[in-house]
Amino acid sequence: MVESMGAGATEFSGSLRAAIQRSGLSLDDLARRLRERETPLSASTISYWQTGATQPERLGSLAALAALEEILGVPSGALAALVGPRRPRGSWLPKFNTNLRYDAFWYHPESVLRVLAKVDATPDDLAQPLKLSQSVAYRIDAQGCEESIHVRRIVRADRDDTRRVIFVSRCATLPQPPTVTFAEGCRPARFRADVPSSTCVFEFLLDYPLAAGELAMIEFGLRYPPGQHQNYIRLEISRPSRDLTLQVSFDPSRVPARCYSHYQPRNTLPVQRIREAEIARPPHTIQFITLDPTPGAYGVTWEW
Repeated sequence: MVESMGAGATEFSGSLRAAIQRSGLSLDDLARRLRERETPLSASTISYWQTGATQPERLGSLAALAALEEILGVPSGALAALVGPRRPRGSWLPKFNTNLRYDAFWYHPESVLRVLAKVDATPDDLAQPLKLSQSVAYRIDAQGCEESIHVRRIVRADRDDTRRVIFVSRCATLPQPPTVTFAEGCRPARFRADVPSSTCVFEFLLDYPLAAGELAMIEFGLRYPPGQHQNYIRLEISRPSRDLTLQVSFDPSRVPARCYSHYQPRNTLPVQRIREAEIARPPHTIQFITLDPTPGAYGVTWEW
């Protein structure tokens, strides 16, 4: 189910979030109880409602909201009365008033500033050109370390003569530089690192300059140095886009016991668990796909 984009936190989203917190129920618990009432709603949709990213508008969504009020012990119609006016339909347009600054989701923004300066870039360069569509696939090796990443983007230039894209990655440790394994639609240029924080920046030059509004598809792969012992992956979105896909593939000899996707609107707000995934059977892969993702940090965490 895909709802229309909202404009951030609202009276409805705040009231729903407070009711969920009082109930002590997880988003998965709520989704299960809604299914039992034959008014299904996904955990991700509930999450988007409570952050203001979307709101219930369709008849099916409003029916599910009525059931949700009952589950949460909220007076009938109390939450429904707070839903804002229906959003206009039409072609997809980014809502630029919902942009986030880089320091809204980076925990150590000073390291980002330092490493960007080494390629003559600023935080604005992280958000340009606009990433309309983004797919990021991670591979976890037999030691449980992040081995590689494959990034695919459809970008749209904000201004004429757009020539590069910037990619920032923070490693767990940096005994040696990551390596670019391939690139299509672009070519690797400069690499720099802020060694104390293990923060890396990659500059990729587009195959040809883009005029304002022009589209391009780029892909690139990175192989990380040994020792990336992290039990999560995380990707930040600072501007609204059309879709985001995160995929994590585990070596068959090292499969986690539990794995779940999550979303964090700001680094000052709690992480919201979206869905737990079953990956015990081949191909031992979890996918987290979201349409019209609102700005914030999206990720997957696993437990061995």
